[in-house]
Amino acid sequence: MDSIIIARRFVVIMLFAAVFAFSFSVAVEHAGRSGAQSHFGASFTCLQTGAPYCTTVQ
Repeated sequence: MDSIIIARRFVVIMLFAAVFAFSFSVAVEHAGRSGAQSHFGASFTCLQTGAPYCTTVQ
């Protein structure tokens, strides 16, 4: 009987952890969406043409 109670508590804790992880990932992804973001290998318009990290202008 004790293992059933422990398993139920574990399931409840893991569900709360999953909801927290999902909401945290959505918040981080939403905060990262600004116009100046770039990803590795992505082509983007460079606003500062003299910057050394800005090689691709399309």
